[in-house]
Amino acid sequence: MRPKIAVIRGDGVGPEVIDATLSVLERVVDAEFVEVRAGRAYFNETGLPMEEDGMDKLRGSDALLKGPIATPTKGRSYPSVNLRIRREFDLYANIRPFRSYEGISLRRMDLVMVRENVEGLYSGEEELQGDVAVTKRVITRSGARRIAEFAFRLAEKEGRARVTAIHKKNVLKVSDGLFLEEFYRVASKHPSVEADDYIVDAAAYRLVKVDYPFDVMLLPNLYGDILSDVAAGVVGSLGLCGSAQIGDDYAAFEPIHGTAEDIAGRGIANPLGTILAASMMLEWLGSKYGHEIVDVGRRMREAVDRTVEDGVLTPDLGGDATTSEVAEAVLERM
Repeated sequence: MRPKIAVIRGDGVGPEVIDATLSVLERVVDAEFVEVRAGRAYFNETGLPMEEDGMDKLRGSDALLKGPIATPTKGRSYPSVNLRIRREFDLYANIRPFRSYEGISLRRMDLVMVRENVEGLYSGEEELQGDVAVTKRVITRSGARRIAEFAFRLAEKEGRARVTAIHKKNVLKVSDGLFLEEFYRVASKHPSVEADDYIVDAAAYRLVKVDYPFDVMLLPNLYGDILSDVAAGVVGSLGLCGSAQIGDDYAAFEPIHGTAEDIAGRGIANPLGTILAASMMLEWLGSKYGHEIVDVGRRMREAVDRTVEDGVLTPDLGGDATTSEVAEAVLERM
């Protein structure tokens, strides 16, 4: 039995970084890859944001590897494909690891952000009341509890010492107050892991000023979206960071960067974030397909580290290597 992995190439630099990642995966893992067409390019071609049987293909796969997908804000548009996938599979935990690299990163860092992925200000509940725009910020007790449980279980699994909740309770006393209340309730059931909290603006300052500022950060949706870009800036590039969106039964893996239209088609996009996302995918698939595939994911991550240390870098990191050259360097080091 071998894993079936759905693939969405996405928009902008998406096809380039996905193809580079597949050039590694196809040579180290025995898996079936199933393409699902979706995004702006597909919409411009067909008038559909995703092929009609796209969701069925996703349901028939073990996991999804995807490039960034554009949601146009001007002209003809369509509902977010990202949001549809997130809600369809209830991918409530967005996991974003950040590790620094000598000579590239601004500070020393080794942390994981656990971002609540389906509530908060991204509830999608908005309306225009005359000249007033209103967005509903939704934080449920059950949602706060399950993402906190996820963060503490992750800390225990990875041998991390502390989980820090990020909030703005001094202003948002009810919503962030509930989030923080559930955090400490869950923390009491995990005595082997320390628990503390930081106000979000103080956390942003600490990320850029302190070496090893946090261990595991637990964040409501919007805070996680913003602070993950801050952390990526400290690491050195959005192109160095991968992510996972995980639910109880399904998961999607992707780089944290956007479509980067300004460099699309030039062959210089950094594929390492996507390759790191793929390594996370292999480790996640290990619960179903065994330790061998987990080991491949670990070796892939280590090969990325050596590639960076050896100076095989795309222009965003000051190098002159192409997307495909960086992918080949990772494969060689595996």
